[in-house]
Amino acid sequence: MIIKPALLHFKFDGFADLPSEVDSRVYSYVQTDCNGNKWKLCLYPGGENDADEPGWIALYLHAKGHSTSLDTRFRFGVKNVNGAYAKQTSLEYMFELGSKDGYGSHQFMKRDIILDPNNNILKDGALCIDVMIQVKDDKDNHYDPESKLTKKMMKLLESEYGADASFKVGDCTFRVHSHILHNNAPILASHLHPPKSKKKSSIVIEGISAPVFEMVLAYVYAEQRPSDEEVLEHGDELIDAANRYELVDLKVAVEHVLVRERILTTENVCDYILFADAQSCALLKEYAISFFLLNAEDVLKSKYSKCLKESGELLAEILLMSRSNEGAETLTVNELRKELGKRKLDVDGSKDALVKRLEEAKRQRSE
Repeated sequence: MIIKPALLHFKFDGFADLPSEVDSRVYSYVQTDCNGNKWKLCLYPGGENDADEPGWIALYLHAKGHSTSLDTRFRFGVKNVNGAYAKQTSLEYMFELGSKDGYGSHQFMKRDIILDPNNNILKDGALCIDVMIQVKDDKDNHYDPESKLTKKMMKLLESEYGADASFKVGDCTFRVHSHILHNNAPILASHLHPPKSKKKSSIVIEGISAPVFEMVLAYVYAEQRPSDEEVLEHGDELIDAANRYELVDLKVAVEHVLVRERILTTENVCDYILFADAQSCALLKEYAISFFLLNAEDVLKSKYSKCLKESGELLAEILLMSRSNEGAETLTVNELRKELGKRKLDVDGSKDALVKRLEEAKRQRSE
């Protein structure tokens, strides 16, 4: 399951009157994010005894009643009454199953800055704190033996035994088996010399790096997916290659890793919206737009939003996504792909295309 980013709003009324002694603490009400996880904030209005210097408030996030450990990246933010952030702090911690520990900052913000009326931070005397949370997907921990067929196919690729064609990518030559390519990657196979051709020269492939082409061949031969580290380093190029050779499952796998690894920041989210739209990466686009909507004010004020602002069509789509819909459109991309996969239907394309494909399948079944 893909975990959506969530934005929670916590409020501490009458901040100036809260206990200001060192190590005195107060708790917020428990809030539930869009993924069903429960959270609460612990505030030390007068700071903690182990702070490096006095006068700082401390702030800790607690997970409540979670059934699994939560690998969490979160950001505390305090805005002034004009909507601008006066303070932000990004953190990343593992909330272990059964642990009551909270995680955060023992020196989050100066108390006198909060209380200074010239800073306009308190709203009707209340300290309001935004917490943006991204939880990483759990990975299965059970033993899963590697497929023997995968090992054999990778050995065949690496040994080049019986290879009857070759590609040249940069300075690297890859010897391949044409019958495997014709069966598993027809678009890539179409670059080969005709079967009866006397040409023996390597086929030059441009617009792709040798490491990525090697990952593509590993997937074509053995459905061996790139590692998370490889995806984080070459993700954009892998998606481009998967589209180029119509390897839909490889593209979907790369998308999943990019989303699971929470690659987005306020600096790169606009670029990823544009990239995901251009490459028909519905899952990545959905995640990027969700992230954008939670940080729209900051992103739109930044220099990184210029290209996105020039795309009226994408901005209109983002606006529509921010509203509630009915029917299949309320399903996430992951849910849509699962439903289409059950019906043995194509899972590639934009979210709009996936919705239409599912609705058409349901319509045909009802007739």
